[in-house]
Amino acid sequence: MSQNILIIAAEVSGDHHASEMLRQLAPALPGTRFWGIGGDELQQQGMEIIYHVEKMSFMGIGEVLRHLPFIFRVKNDLLQRADADPPRCAILVDYPGFNLRMARALKERGIPVIYYISPQLWAWGGRRIKKIRRDVEEMLVLFPFEERFYAGHGIKARYVGHPLVDKHYQRLPETDKTVDPQNIRIGLLPGSRRQEIESLLPDMVATARLLKKDGKIHRAEIVCVDHIGEAMFRQYLKAGDDFISLTRAPLAECLPRYDAVLVASGTATLECGLYAVPMVIVYRVNRLTYFLGKRLVKIDYIGLVNIVAGEELAPELIQDDFTPPRVAAELSRLLEPGTNRKKREELKKLRTLLGEPGAARQAARAILDFLKNTASAD
Repeated sequence: MSQNILIIAAEVSGDHHASEMLRQLAPALPGTRFWGIGGDELQQQGMEIIYHVEKMSFMGIGEVLRHLPFIFRVKNDLLQRADADPPRCAILVDYPGFNLRMARALKERGIPVIYYISPQLWAWGGRRIKKIRRDVEEMLVLFPFEERFYAGHGIKARYVGHPLVDKHYQRLPETDKTVDPQNIRIGLLPGSRRQEIESLLPDMVATARLLKKDGKIHRAEIVCVDHIGEAMFRQYLKAGDDFISLTRAPLAECLPRYDAVLVASGTATLECGLYAVPMVIVYRVNRLTYFLGKRLVKIDYIGLVNIVAGEELAPELIQDDFTPPRVAAELSRLLEPGTNRKKREELKKLRTLLGEPGAARQAARAILDFLKNTASAD
């Protein structure tokens, strides 16, 4: 096999986490070519981007179905490249709908698969367990309970810690922000995908307008992701929304100044939790996706901050429950000084649950150990 490694990180969050891992891995593998699906951050680490994450960002079953021909072309192209120059291994990052199918095809070609950032099998009732047991050599997981879950199903898994702890550990404030009744500010975090922003941001902005009208807040700030133009966010603002601003500052700089946040379900809920910022979690998908998901998903929560804690640390308003009046009522409650202070204390338990920093280094070490053991066995 050639000195190359295939990486598939087809989401913005996966691009970030994989880039931190590659920053640790690449120096230990001089002369190795890294290639596949990724984004700007992986490219900055020297990876050859065959397909950019922007082309792979599909939200819900309807979006996936519309793009199936393109998805199949991407899969076949990557496999043809792997056939022409077989990689030492493939590192698949999250994105299970695509990556588990790639894992099967790679396994059939004798290319070992390492899966970094587990699909949420514990949420889907274990339907994909057999596929992982058959096609994946080792799982590198972010949460201790995932390692136990896989061990119980006879699958090799290694807990490496959560990359967000690495990212934020040195920046976490030593003291909590207190609510200043004369200067209350909230953050609006509509997600990192265009479909999420289109679905969520209009009602997030409408919620901010209600809160402003009722005198509950003074300022609101939309946190914009770098890879999407500002116009995408600004189009939902109108005359009279001058109390709402846009920022591209890193979330680590933004969170300490917010009294509460309205956040799309996803990794950002963990970041808000690490900073102990009270939050309301919202999400909305098309009705077909929601209909199927309700029948397949086996967990009580959709927000990662609640899933990791095993309890509701943040209220969730999903689908038809996500309306500006309901969200405004929840945020108003969280903005009361006593409630705000209590909620910040509750959220601090997340820091203990997510463990110590060093996830990227541990993931790179696990991959190097795998490659070493594989070479010894050959």
